[in-house]
Amino acid sequence: MRPKIISFFTLLLLLITYASFSQPIDNSRLVVVESVSVGGKPFLLTNNKVVASENDSIVVNFKLKAPNDAPKTAFLFQTTFKNGVDSAIKTLGVTQVIFKNLKDDIYFLRISAFDLQRKWAAVPVEIKIEVDNEKSLLYRQKDSLSNQVNSMLGLISKPSVDKNKFKSGSDFSLLNIILSSLLVIFIVGFIFLLVKLNKLNKTVENSSGKSAKIDYSMIKNVVSKSDYEILQVENSRLRAEIASLRGQIDAMAARSQQLAMQNKDLQISMTKLSSHKNELEELQQQKDDLFAVIIHDIKNPAALIKSLVELLTSYDLSATEQQEIINDIANTTGKIVALSQEVSRILALESNKLTLNFESCDINQVAQDVFHRNHIAAKNKSITMMSEYDKSLPDVEIDPQRIDEVIDNLISNAIKFTSNNGTVKIKTYKENDDVVVEVSDNGLGLTEDDLKYAFQRGARLSAKPTQGESSTGLGLWIVKKLLDAHNGKVWVRSTTGKGSTFSFSIPIKKLAQ
Repeated sequence: MRPKIISFFTLLLLLITYASFSQPIDNSRLVVVESVSVGGKPFLLTNNKVVASENDSIVVNFKLKAPNDAPKTAFLFQTTFKNGVDSAIKTLGVTQVIFKNLKDDIYFLRISAFDLQRKWAAVPVEIKIEVDNEKSLLYRQKDSLSNQVNSMLGLISKPSVDKNKFKSGSDFSLLNIILSSLLVIFIVGFIFLLVKLNKLNKTVENSSGKSAKIDYSMIKNVVSKSDYEILQVENSRLRAEIASLRGQIDAMAARSQQLAMQNKDLQISMTKLSSHKNELEELQQQKDDLFAVIIHDIKNPAALIKSLVELLTSYDLSATEQQEIINDIANTTGKIVALSQEVSRILALESNKLTLNFESCDINQVAQDVFHRNHIAAKNKSITMMSEYDKSLPDVEIDPQRIDEVIDNLISNAIKFTSNNGTVKIKTYKENDDVVVEVSDNGLGLTEDDLKYAFQRGARLSAKPTQGESSTGLGLWIVKKLLDAHNGKVWVRSTTGKGSTFSFSIPIKKLAQ
C-alpha cells in the first residue's frame, strides 16, 4: 500500500477524541457486531475476522448492548479504522459502516461507544479485515462446497417415497434396492465432498498474505474456460477503471488543496482590508471630531467680535474704553487667526489628532483673560460678573490655549443660559493634588435627564438660551475632550430654576501620557 503522511488535521482529531478513550469503561455496556456482508452476501464472522477482495464492499452492522435497568442516555459510536500506516477516527450517530475499494492489506476496525456527557464508555469490539483476493476466493469456494454438503444432507434426511403406494412384497423389495443404491451414491459423493472441503480448509489455514497458493485447476473445474476468461477480462477492466478513478481523486485532492490555499490567501486579504477599513473609519471620526472642535471654537470668538463692534458703535465711550474694546477685538481676532492656521496645518498633514503644547503657567491668569473677554457679553444682558481666585495656586502643566477654550465655553454657556440681571461667578482653588476651576450661575439650571447627557456629543439640553443665542450641543462635549487630553475631570451640579455649577480639575503635576 502507498505510504501517506498523516495530516495535521488527523492529529488534531486524535487529540480531540482522546477524551472519549480516557473515559471509564462500563463493563455492563458493550458494542456487538450484528452482521457482516462482503460483496453483498452475508459473511460468517469467525474470531472477529473478515476476508474480502479489493473489489468487495464490506458492510458492518453493530449495536450497543446494555442491561435493561441501565439509564437511557444519549450516546454516539466512534470508529477507528487503521492499518500499518494510516489511521482514521470518526464519530457516528448511525449503526453501520461501509468500506469500498480497500487495497490489499490487513486492517483493524475498532468500534466504541460513549455518552454525550462523557460519563461512561462501552466495552469496544475490534474486527480484523484482511483484503486478499486469493484468500477471498478460497473462502468463497469453501462456502460453496459447504452449501453442497448441506444440500446433500438435506436430501438424505428427507426421502419423498410414499410407502402406501407399494402394497405387494415385490414392490417393497424393488423399493429397498432403489433406496440402497441411492444411499450408496449419496454416501460416496458426501465422502468425496468432505475430503475436498478438508483439503480446501487446510489450504486456507496454511495461506498467509501473498504466499497463499491457489490451485487454478480447481477454479477451472468450477467454472468453464470461457467464463473464466470473461471474468479475467472484466477484472482487468474494473482494475483499470479503479485506477482511473483513483487518478481523478488524486487530481481533485490536489485541486482542493490549491483552492484551500487560495481561500486562505483571500481570508488574509479580507482581514487586512477590514483592518484598513477600521483604521480609515477611526481616522475619519478623529477628523470629524477635530473639525467640530475647531469650528465651534471659531464661532464663539466671532460672536464676541460682533458684540464688541456693536458696543463700539452703539454707545458714547471714552477713548480709554474704546481702546480696551479695540484691544479685545484684536485679541479675539488673533485667536481666530491662530485657529485658522491650525486648520491649515491639519489639512496639510495626514494626522487628524489634536496636538497639545504643554507648558507651566498660572491658571488664574488664563481664567482672568477669559473672564475679561466675556465681560462685555455679560454687560449686554445686565449680568453681574464675579470672580474669586486663589492666589496661592501653583503653576500647572497645561496647554493654555486649550484650557482657555474650556473656560471660555463654560463662561459663555453660563451667560447664554442666564436671564437678564443674573449672576455668573468664576472661582479657582486647590484640592488635594489638583487645581479646580468653577463657573456658577443662577440661570435656568438642568434637569436630571440633562445631567445624564450633558457631556455627550451633540446633546441638546432642555434649557434654551435666554435671548435666542445659537447652541450646537458641542460645547460641553468639547470641554470634556480637552480635559481628557489633560488627564482632567469635569462635572456639574445643577437644580432646575436655580442655576448650575460646572467644575473641572487638572493635576498639578502632568501625568505620563
